[in-house]
Formats: sequence, structure tokens, C-alpha cells
Amino acid sequence: MRSSTKIKSAAGACAALIGFVIAMTANFPDVQALANHESATAAPTAMPIEPAPADPDQVASYAEAAVEAAALPVIVDDTNAPVPQYQRDSFGTAWADIDGNGCRQRDDVLARDLVDVVLDDNGCTVLSGVLVNDPYTGGDIVFQHDRVAEPGNPGSQGVQGEHIVSLKAAHVGGAWAWTDDRRLQFANDLGNVIAVDGIANQSKQDAGPSDWLPATWYRCPYVLKYTQIVDTWGLSVTVADRDALVQNLTTCGAE
Repeated sequence: MRSSTKIKSAAGACAALIGFVIAMTANFPDVQALANHESATAAPTAMPIEPAPADPDQVASYAEAAVEAAALPVIVDDTNAPVPQYQRDSFGTAWADIDGNGCRQRDDVLARDLVDVVLDDNGCTVLSGVLVNDPYTGGDIVFQHDRVAEPGNPGSQGVQGEHIVSLKAAHVGGAWAWTDDRRLQFANDLGNVIAVDGIANQSKQDAGPSDWLPATWYRCPYVLKYTQIVDTWGLSVTVADRDALVQNLTTCGAE
């Protein structure tokens, strides 16, 4: 069985601490907006879905997360203990079935995030579906597996599984010192993977929040999730990424 998978008041104490952190940190990097693109993957009559009205509980969550982000450990260069070069192989087999349901994690993500899903006879492989209100472009994307892709559809790469906190960022932030099994678990943790437009995913690559953020409704949920993932896994971040998280979470908490 597949499981289905939180924004006006914030506590004064949270606002005071956030204000202090921001006052001490200047010149936040600009967020690079992702260029819109059109392709055959767009659903013919799809219209972007407007984000839901602000939820007071979620506003408080953003404020709390801003305080959490301000306290994240930062990466410190240590010439006596240099970080090994990042290698994708160190995170184990891509889309390994760590939850033991018999399906690759990629297919678990597609089945969770797409609608009108059609599965192969094996009960796992997603042959087609629609990604509604794509987090990175805001559009609706028709997904078709390579085996059933119609002319003009990009096939399996049209919708990709995206790590919110990239494996490279995790590596530099401390995962290089983890056991092989912990790295495998992180790389295939469904809490850190979402289905997104393939071209947008390639545009982001390994960028952190100081260099790239979704230019869509998903900006606030993205920085919230990024902070929670980093904190949960005990990772460090760059000063620039920490500051970008604090700044954006603070803005989201005030919207």
C-alpha cells in the first residue's frame, strides 16, 4: 500500500531573534528565478492552481523554522581534515527500495505525486500520469514512460525525482563521514524527494537556497522543508545558505 503524503501570527520572541540574525547578516544572495519554458509535456488545457489561503498554523511554522534555520551549524573549512571529493556512488544504488514495498523509490515518488496514474502490470512502474501544479514551474505536466511516450513527449525524463537537499550538499554538510547505509537511507528518503519538471530539475542541479529557489508557489514550502531535512539529518550548511533560509522563512512567516 502506498501512503499519501502546513501560513498571520508569530510569537514576538521568534520575531526578535529572527530580526537579530538578519541584522547581523548582510548582502543576502539574490534568488535566481527559474526561466519558464514550454514543451510538449504541458497538459493542453492545464491552468496553474492558485496556492491555498494562508494558514495561521503554517505562518507560525515558518517563524519557528526561521529560528531553527538561524541555529543550523555552518560548514567550516578545516585544512587539517579536508572533505573528500563528492562521488554519487558513495550514496549507494539510485532509487533503492529501502522501504521494502517491492518498488523503486522513484516509482514510489511518481505514484505519490502524480494524478491519473497508470501502473505497469508489475504494480510498480508508473507508465503515465499528470504532475499537477509542478513545484518548480507551476504548470501541469503530462508524464509518459519511455515505453509509452507519444511523439513530442520527453518520456521518462520529463518528470524527475528531485532531492530538495542535494546529495552533494549533504556530502559537504557532513554526510561524507556517515556510514554507507546512512547515506543510502538519505538518498532514498521520500521525505527529501519530490517529483518535478525534468528541465527545471536540471537547471537547479546541486544549488543550495542561496543560489536557487523555486520562482513559484513552492518557495515557502521549499525553504521550510529544506530546513527541516537538514536539521533532522544533522547536516551543516554554508553561511550563505543559512542566511537565505532565515531571510525567506521570515518573509514567508509575514505573508
